[in-house]
Parts: sequence; structure tokens; C-alpha cells
Amino acid sequence: MAAEEFLGKFKSVDEFTQDNLKKILTATKISNDLPGEKREDYDYYSTFPEFRKIMANQGKKIREMIKSHFAFQGIRGSVSSSQVEDLVDLLTDANDSILERINMNLDEAAGLKREVNPLLIEVSQSNVSRVSGSWNNFDRTKMNKAVENDKGVKLLAAKNVLRPQVKFKEYIDNSDNPFTPRLKEKPNSKKPLSVLVEYDENNAEFFSHPYLFEIERLAVTQSQLTPRPLSLSKPVDCVKVEYIDTKEKLVEMIKTLKQETVIGMDLEAHTYRSYQGIVCLVQISTEHQDYLIDPFDIWGDMTLLNEITTDPRITKVFHGCDSDVVWLQRDFSVYLVNVFDTHQAGKLLGFPRLSLAWLLEHYCKIYADKQYQLADWRIRPLPKEMVYYARQDTRYLVFLYEKLKIELLDKANKQENLLRSAINQSNIICTTRYNKPVLTPESHLNLLKKSKAVLNNKQMFALQELYAWRDSTAKQEDESSNYVVPNHMLLKICSELPREMQGILACCNPVPPLVKQHLHTLHMIILKARNKQLQTVDSDLNRENQGDLEAVQGNENEINENPLKCPHDFSNVESGSGMKTMLNPNTGKLSGFTVISTSGNLLKKCPDLGVYDIKPKERRKPPLQKFVSPFKRFQLVKPYLESLQEPQEPDSQHTKESSEDLRLTSIKLHFQKLTEMTPKPKEVEKSLPEDDEKEDQAEMSDDTDVVPIKRVGYKDIKGLRKEKNDCNPDRDKILEEAEQQTEKRKLDIENKLVQEEINEKKRKKKEKRKSSEPDTFESKIPKKGGFDYENVDFNQMFDRRPSAARKDFHPKQHDEKNNKNPGKRKQKGKNSGKSFSYK
Repeated sequence: MAAEEFLGKFKSVDEFTQDNLKKILTATKISNDLPGEKREDYDYYSTFPEFRKIMANQGKKIREMIKSHFAFQGIRGSVSSSQVEDLVDLLTDANDSILERINMNLDEAAGLKREVNPLLIEVSQSNVSRVSGSWNNFDRTKMNKAVENDKGVKLLAAKNVLRPQVKFKEYIDNSDNPFTPRLKEKPNSKKPLSVLVEYDENNAEFFSHPYLFEIERLAVTQSQLTPRPLSLSKPVDCVKVEYIDTKEKLVEMIKTLKQETVIGMDLEAHTYRSYQGIVCLVQISTEHQDYLIDPFDIWGDMTLLNEITTDPRITKVFHGCDSDVVWLQRDFSVYLVNVFDTHQAGKLLGFPRLSLAWLLEHYCKIYADKQYQLADWRIRPLPKEMVYYARQDTRYLVFLYEKLKIELLDKANKQENLLRSAINQSNIICTTRYNKPVLTPESHLNLLKKSKAVLNNKQMFALQELYAWRDSTAKQEDESSNYVVPNHMLLKICSELPREMQGILACCNPVPPLVKQHLHTLHMIILKARNKQLQTVDSDLNRENQGDLEAVQGNENEINENPLKCPHDFSNVESGSGMKTMLNPNTGKLSGFTVISTSGNLLKKCPDLGVYDIKPKERRKPPLQKFVSPFKRFQLVKPYLESLQEPQEPDSQHTKESSEDLRLTSIKLHFQKLTEMTPKPKEVEKSLPEDDEKEDQAEMSDDTDVVPIKRVGYKDIKGLRKEKNDCNPDRDKILEEAEQQTEKRKLDIENKLVQEEINEKKRKKKEKRKSSEPDTFESKIPKKGGFDYENVDFNQMFDRRPSAARKDFHPKQHDEKNNKNPGKRKQKGKNSGKSFSYK
């Protein structure tokens, strides 16, 4: 009846599980379609206010659902953070806790676990005190009663465990010197032992990897690439185990293991009561036997394992050997060559989970119990449960190695590329060198970033000093930093800055032993921090650290939440809020500011190299022609006109002659101007037809050639006037030449008129052929009685404006006018029988 009420419409648990898995799959697909923070379209959609509002509301609902489920399951956790990573980590821890309860309840229901394991003590959350700063406090009166009632309880992390470092303290080096391998010989070497000092990018010293040459030149054998059928390994209870705690047993084990080709290895370490950490147990398994090596008594002889671990003929199978490689180097100077990591093989195969427990469940159908993974492995003698756990970790590694080889070959279609890749990736991990933890001036900022706390300069100074004190004390006492002062207590002390020593102890609950021993030192550091002046930027702190601190304290997701908000937008800042500007707040004008003066070496008038001396080209302006208005021209001609209107004086013959000469000179000058203004003879507008070609030639040959006239310049006329004023005896000769020039000019004018009359006759003759209109041409040639200058209209003769009847001939315009193809035409030159072509 209870099952029916719980399952409802489902008949079995499998149907209930399948239905819920389908719902989860559908919800996952829908959520993947939404724009996420790691997708490109999220930045675009987040610019819309409605989208941000919906996402904020949905996030709030999800956090409320998580909070309600935690309250129902009795799990404590803060869901106030909006960061996805924090919520995922919180859900992961809650699921682990719930699944652990389910496993315990199922074991009790099956009758497998009737009594509580005496080696484990479960601390109830109801007994935890709510005092500020407490992290593992509980009611010690009840605990003491429980111990009295059950005297067989053995604590896994009891205070009475002897520190194993006492036996091999000469091998512990917590100084700032670089890690030095303590190899004296190099087994299975291809290159002699040479540990050289090298330098990294920060100019820090480190010693080279002794077996780097052998790892890089490791050749994969055919036996490693060929799978072999292997049955499931025998259970832990059916295999003999040998406990190695002396040098003789270690040497005998090495001789036996040299005959093997594949072995499984694993380590168990402890880090809470040691600064660098120590290896507490080494497990080695073959197909038929297990070995547990206790290194505490043979710490100095553990380097003999290099005869096995560096042998390239023996394949060492690990699961997640990242930590094992550096732990073996740190404690024993043992190096690995030819390793196969099942974790790397699972990555290449794309398994959903990569833990050893999942591989054992998937291939061996064995459900491993991992509750002893974080146990204190320094306990001696080891309890049976911990021995069983340690043997189970390596018992099935050889079988998993053969199964994973087959899986890799099958996935690669019988090709060896995936298998070779798994082997290469595993051996690349073996090239890792161990480096000691180094304290830097920025180390405390990592703690501050994880806690997301906001501290002022006093608190920051206290954190930096206490962090350095904790590290130095941990090195000196060979304890972990969390054992000296846990992180949450350290932040509590720095944020409170108590004035008295009792305040420091009140921030720690329970009080660590080393805090009680160094209470005075801590009190002096806090007082020094309290005496510092509260300011925005502390000059004693590193400026680079302050820049990192501001980046940590700022809201990292502010830009992602509101991408339209610019960090340099100060429009919402009120005026006078303390920001310095160049404006005077009282007057509103620019305030005086100093300009950094530059030396003469920086500023140069011209470059040193002439290649860079590029000057802009100067544009030459065309000469301006002075405009002379008509009135000014009249003013220039006015003296001449006035001289013409003045009456001649018959009293003096010399005056009469001079006036005549002046008049004659003016006439010559006038005709000279007319000569310059006279246009050139126009070309024949149209080519004559072939029928009239001969007739036109005859008429042109009878015409008189135009005689060019010699132009008289202004210089000659000025000279003539000067000669008249000086009464030069050659004046008569010059006047005679001027008269000859005048006669020639008259003849030139007559020739031009004749030429125009000839052209007009030709035009009339062509028009007459087309129409029978009478010829009404009037000749402009003067009669024989002489040329009458008074009746000639010079304005009409020498008019510069083009007319329709007197238009210059242009072949292109002529052809376009008559709609003909403007190709090449032939035209005969004037007074010659030759022809020329034009375009």
C-alpha cells in the first residue's frame, strides 16, 4: 500500500525512474536551447531589459526551489549567490550527501550493516554550535560519554598518532631552496645521470628531470599494442598480500617484480600534518599477488624502486597519476617510465564518468567503497578495512588495462592511433617536475578572491602579514597551513582586528595549538595594523597588489549582467563629487595647469634625414591681368580726342608740322590696334563638290595673294614720339616708312574684302543651284576713286562676336550637323592642289 501511494500510477520503480528520466531529458534539451553565458548570443539577448528581467525571475525561482529541497532534506547551504558555478558546487555536495544516506539505508535494509563501523565517528549536525567562527565544534560532554560507553572505538585522526616525520626528518626540506633529487645512481638509463641547474621564465632555479631523455625516446612495443585475453582478476580475499617494511623485503620484491610485464600501482598520502605532504603507503599488484609497502621505516631506501618504475619493459598501470608522479619525486626521488593511465584512456573513450569506482562497476561489477579515501593513512598498524580498501585500488588495474586496450582498438576500427595516444598522454604526465610551494607577495590575494570579502587597507595589511607568518610557521613546524590557522579563522581575525589577545582566541573555535603558542606574535601584528591610518591606498602595500585587489573587489559580472553600461560613463555622477577636472568649480572657467616642458632634443624643426623632409608643393598662381574699364580706356584716349578738336594756329609753321606728325602717329597706332583685332581668314565651311573643283581653283588662282603687313609695336611709336620731341633729323625717313606701312595696310584690307566677296559668291552660287532666287549681292570693294574710310563701318567688319553666317569651320561639328559619320575626310588646301586628312 505504501509503494502504491509513493509510486502512484507507476507499477514498479523502473517505470517511475524511466518516466522521470524522460522528463529530465526534455528539460535538458529545452534549457540547452536557451542562450547561456558561454554562448555568443547571450551577450546580444542580455542587452534587452525584458530578457534580463525574465532571467532574473527564473533564477530567483530556481534558488527558492533549491532552498526548499535543502530544508526538506536537512542540508545546510547558502543559496544567496547568483553564480552558476557556486550553485553547481552546492548541488553536487548536496547530492553526494543524499546518495550517501541512501546507500547507508539500503545496507541497513539488506542487513549488511547492522553495527556502526567502530573506526569511523559520524558527527551529527545537530550538535554543532552556532558560535561565530566555529567549524567543527560539538558537545564534548556527550562525546566523552559515548567514548566511555564504547571503549573499542579507534579514532582515525587521533591526537596520539606519532608523527612519522620524526623517523626521516633529515629528508624533509622546507627551505626556499629549489627541490633537489637525491639520486646517486640511475637505473635503466640511456643517458648518464646529470642533474643540471636550469632557470624558468621568472629567473628561478630548478633542477632538470633525470629521466626526461628516456621518457621522450620511449618506444612502444608490439606487445603493448596487442590485446591479450585475460579473465577477471581474483578477488582481494583470494590473493596473497605481502607487507614490505624492511630493506631486505624491498629488495626481494624488486627481484620478483622484474619478471612481470604489467603491474598496477597506487599511492596513499597525507597532507594535513605535513607542510609538503608525505606518502604513507605504496600499493603494487600483479595478477597473482599484492604488495603493500610501508615507507616510514625504509624512507631512505625507497629510491631502489627506480629499478622497476623506470624499466621500459614493465608497464605501470595507474588511475589518475597526476599526483602520484610528483609525490614519488618529492619523497623518494622515484621516477616513472612507460606508464598507462586508465583515466586518460577513459577520456579518449568518452566515458560519462572517469572515476576508478565507475570503471570497476562498469567492467568488473564491483562496487568499491571510497569512504576511506580521506582517512589518516599514518595510523599504524593499518586497520583491516583500510588494508582492504588499499588492495582493491590496485587489484583490478591489470584487468582494466587489457579491457581498455580492446576498447581503444575497437573504437579506432582496429587502428592503433587511440591506443598510442593514450600511452603518449600518460608518459607526458611523467615528465612533470615537482616544485616546492613558493610564497609570493600576491599569495594572500588568492584567498581573498575565493572568499569574496571586501577589506580596507588596515585589514589588507593584517591579512598579508598573518598569511606570511602562517607560511613561515608551517615550514618551521612541518605542518600544513590549514593546521596552523584555517582560512576561515584567518579571515575572521583580519576582518575583526581584535584589540586584545582574548579577542583573537574568540575568533578561533576551537583554538589551534600553534595559535596559542604564538599568540603574542599575532597580537603585535594586529596592533600594527590597527595603528595604520585608514586611507584609500596604502603606501606600504605593493601597488601591483592593490591593482589586483581592486579587480577582486569589483563586481566581475557587472558588465555581463548589463552590457550596455560603460565603466567610463559618469553621467549619473553629481558635480562636485570629488572628481578632479580642469574647470574651476567657482568660476566655471579653465583653471591654470602646467604643461610639461620638452627639451630641445625632442622637438626639431626639420628631420635629420632628408627622406622625411617632405614639404608641400607650392602652387603657382597664374598672373592676374589687370582689368581696364571702358571709362579708363576713354580717359586714355581723351587727350587724343581733345587734340583733334583744338583749332590749328597758323602763326607757327613748326606747330602745324608737329600736330600733323602727332595726328599721323595716332592714325598709325589706331591701324596697329585694328591689325591686332582683325581675325584670321576663315576656312571654307564645306568642301566643294567634284564638279566645281576645277572652277574654284581657277578663280582662286586669279585672286591676289594677301600681303602681310609689318606691325609697328608700341616701342617704335614711343621712340617715334621721343624722336619728334628731340627733333631727330631722321624723322622724315621714319615718316616715309610709316606712309608705306599705311599703304600696305590699305592693300591688306582690300584683299580681305575681296576674299570675303569671293566666299560670299561661292555661297550664293551653291544656294542658287538649290533655289532659283535672284542674286542680290552687293560688293563691298571700293571703287577706283580710292578707299573711303568715312563710309566704312569698322564695327561690322571687325566684329569679334561669331555670327551664323561667319562661323569657323569644324569638321566634327560639320559632320554631326549633317548626321554623317565623323570619319576621316579629305580637303584640299588653299592655293594648292595637295590634300590633307583630318579627324
